[in-house]
Amino acid sequence: MPSSLRERLGPRVRDGDASRVRSGSPVGYLLRAEPSFVKTVSAALALARRHLPLGVAKDVVERLFDKEEVTVDVPKVEDIQVFEREMGELGIQAIRRETEPESAKALAVNSQP
Repeated sequence: MPSSLRERLGPRVRDGDASRVRSGSPVGYLLRAEPSFVKTVSAALALARRHLPLGVAKDVVERLFDKEEVTVDVPKVEDIQVFEREMGELGIQAIRRETEPESAKALAVNSQP
């Protein structure tokens, strides 16, 4: 790009992270596609918006489109009800996986020095 045009347009703006959720908690889900599932790009973007890497989100959506059940840990879910409703609107059933108390305790004990 010629320098005069660059000066007129100003600095390059990156908008990729603007729509990502700012805070949230990691939540594990079992995802199942409903027969009506066709909005693959919207589903991948919804997962990426919650800090799942875009490549991983794409793989998840492709597996859902092939009628597979997919287990995924979503890094930043801002509101469980909002996420589950959004997935439902896209034709994906999101079933929250509960962490078992015993496995959480074992993780805590094993991670101590």
